[in-house]
Amino acid sequence: MLIESVIDHISSLKGYSSIKKVEKGYSPDKKYIVTVGQNKYFIRLSNIQYHEKRTIEFSLLQALEKQGVQTYKAIESTLLIEANLSVMVLSYIEGYPADEFISNLSDVEQFNIGLAAGKELRKIHQLHAHALQTIHWEEAQRKKFGFYLNEYKKGSYQLPKEHKILNFIENNFHLLKDRPITLLHDDFHLGHIIVLNNTYNGVIDFNGYDFGDPYHDFYNLSLFSRRHSIPFCIGQINGYFTESPDDTFWRIYALYAAMNIISTIVWTKRYDEQSFDDALERIHLILADHDYFNLDQPLWYKSIP
Repeated sequence: MLIESVIDHISSLKGYSSIKKVEKGYSPDKKYIVTVGQNKYFIRLSNIQYHEKRTIEFSLLQALEKQGVQTYKAIESTLLIEANLSVMVLSYIEGYPADEFISNLSDVEQFNIGLAAGKELRKIHQLHAHALQTIHWEEAQRKKFGFYLNEYKKGSYQLPKEHKILNFIENNFHLLKDRPITLLHDDFHLGHIIVLNNTYNGVIDFNGYDFGDPYHDFYNLSLFSRRHSIPFCIGQINGYFTESPDDTFWRIYALYAAMNIISTIVWTKRYDEQSFDDALERIHLILADHDYFNLDQPLWYKSIP
């Protein structure tokens, strides 16, 4: 079905004047920006098999709005059975992804964007409504990591000082027992932070949401954001915590960073092999930042930017 035919079935988009396809991102969903009068809307078209997940996402966005989180407003969610589609209509957030230009801003501007992002992340983690009490976080993470470790061992690439990294992970897995369970954005990084006029204007892409340990939402600092902007990363941590982060946070932060080294190697080899050298560059930054996990707190973090 053509996008025009889909939009004709959506009541909130009656009288639209333009449609623009969004190409960015790894999601199999089709995404569009649709203009109706003076307003822009973000449209996500998913296969009908994901309708239940999208319905939950829609309700989470409604709850996040009540929580005061700057993100999409949930406008309409509908099922088009004849097109085999689940359709979600959201408000459009003006601005640009921070990763595209944050390095051109001053350190203070970068830090302030991070500070706002950290405060928003804290609000996101106040949501527990859909979190099932039966989630066994440590068990789930062990299973997930076990899968990636097995796949990693099948590959040809071997990390330097691999034994140190794997020993650090195994010796600290127990820290994931009885962690609090909250809503997770689960892909919180500069590419999903929207900036307008050099200031924070919202967070996007909750389609990968999950429920788990809130500290897990910091893993992208080491994996992605740190390379773009250290002031942003410091700001995000300082904005999230009302006091300096304690040793438990840093040990768990380092644990997730180490685990993601293994999963990044496997995922990139399988799905985005042309970016493997880039992934290795990011991984070696993590190893240097943590001195092969002799350090929990990365070398780049300072209390004051």
